[in-house]
Amino acid sequence: MPRSTGAMHFLVVEDNPVNQLLASEMLRALGYPVLTADDGVHAIESCRSDPPLAVLMDVQMPRLDGLATMRELRRLQAQGELPAFPIIVCSAFYAPAERTACFAAGADGFVTKPLMLAKLGAEIFRVLKGKSDDRPPGRRPRA
Repeated sequence: MPRSTGAMHFLVVEDNPVNQLLASEMLRALGYPVLTADDGVHAIESCRSDPPLAVLMDVQMPRLDGLATMRELRRLQAQGELPAFPIIVCSAFYAPAERTACFAAGADGFVTKPLMLAKLGAEIFRVLKGKSDDRPPGRRPRA
């Protein structure tokens, strides 16, 4: 996994190589540098070594799924081991129960697959516009 050049980057956490490439290219088109991780274990390692501006997180992944990964990232942030950053879930499933579980695990935003550039950009704008708020991302009121 390449290291960031110091720019505030997005971390794309996605096990499917096609979806990972698509999400990465969309984020680059929106002007963000991108790093990738193919599961939750790699995502946590990446966040520890090079904290991102934000994370785009798949839910269903091998080894450590998106919900467990979000809970661990939020625990590390609460303990002061990681800086605060927002997490946007990217999921093919839009059932209300899944969406609720994602926000309960620490998500700040939610976009559905297949990804669409305009919707992804709008959700990033919505989530990042409150980044100057002093509260941790998982504790902000949701629109």
